[in-house]
Amino acid sequence: MAPSPTAPDDPEHPADRMRLLRIAREAVTAAAARQPAPPLDLASFSEWLRSTRASFVTLTHAGALRCCIGALRAAQPLALYVQEHAAAAATEDYRFPPV
Repeated sequence: MAPSPTAPDDPEHPADRMRLLRIAREAVTAAAARQPAPPLDLASFSEWLRSTRASFVTLTHAGALRCCIGALRAAQPLALYVQEHAAAAATEDYRFPPV
C-alpha cells in the first residue's frame, strides 16, 4: 500500500509546512532584534525536517520581493537550513537594507 500523501514525513504535510514557517518567522524576528535564533530541538521534528536538504527563503512585503537567500546544495537538516537562511535573508541580502 502506498503511503498517504499527507503522511507526517511527507513534504506536503501541513504540520511540517507550518513548523517551517514558524521557524523562519522566529529566525527573522530574532535577526531583526540582533539576537540569535531560538534553539531547535531536532529530535522533536519529523524525519523530513531532520533530513539533509537544500533550502531557499524568500521574504516579501506587500507582495513584492524583500530579500532572499538560499542554497541549492543540501548541507544540513532542513529545519536548521531554513532557520539559517531566514535570518540571513533578513540581514544579509546585499540588494536590500536589513529588516
